[in-house]
Amino acid sequence: MPTKLKGMTSLEIAIIVAIVLVIAVAVGWYLYTTSIAAFGGQPRLNIVSAELSSSTSELKLRVVNPGPVDVKVDYAEVAGETVQLSCRPVSQNDQVQGNVIKIGSQAECTGQVQVRATPGTMLSGRVILSGGQSFMFNAAVKP
Repeated sequence: MPTKLKGMTSLEIAIIVAIVLVIAVAVGWYLYTTSIAAFGGQPRLNIVSAELSSSTSELKLRVVNPGPVDVKVDYAEVAGETVQLSCRPVSQNDQVQGNVIKIGSQAECTGQVQVRATPGTMLSGRVILSGGQSFMFNAAVKP
């Protein structure tokens, strides 16, 4: 007796369509988040050195922008006090315009502070970028 071939029922088709839809949404979400991460990177800033001169009350920071985007230094905070910074390139190859530090460039940022500190101590602080990101540092107090 020949066997009767039976087609797929509507329930089986619905299950297969649901599985394909779940896979498609997962792949789409992966592609979306990967592209957002690639084109909208978070700014980073490495603080190489930080010094505070007790005699001139000048804060001097040397910073490097490793990328993936340009950063704009807004201000710094040292011992709870806000310090306006002015940045300039360290070498001729570094690109710094105003307080915007281009990818791969180094800058020296300076500002005047009102904090009095004893030479040989350390003061904690942070650099604030225009986007609100902050990067911590410890400034050595020099005579």
